[in-house]
Amino acid sequence: MSDVSVTSVRILRRTDEVLQQSKDEEYAYWQSRPPLERLLAMQELSFAFFEGRDNEAEIRQQFLRSSSCLPCPWR
Repeated sequence: MSDVSVTSVRILRRTDEVLQQSKDEEYAYWQSRPPLERLLAMQELSFAFFEGRDNEAEIRQQFLRSSSCLPCPWR
């Protein structure tokens, strides 16, 4: 594990420029991910938001509305 990109850690200072740079990097990362992966990440965040509310019915409804992979009709 001598690869620097895997083992390096950046320590950032809180400045507007650094915050904007990290936002840009995060945006570029998520844009490089497949759409389904981005959708599932947002779904996980949504479920985590509702978990602490003891609202099982709402969580169940969210699950039923969750994304699924459907076959492409024109292939």
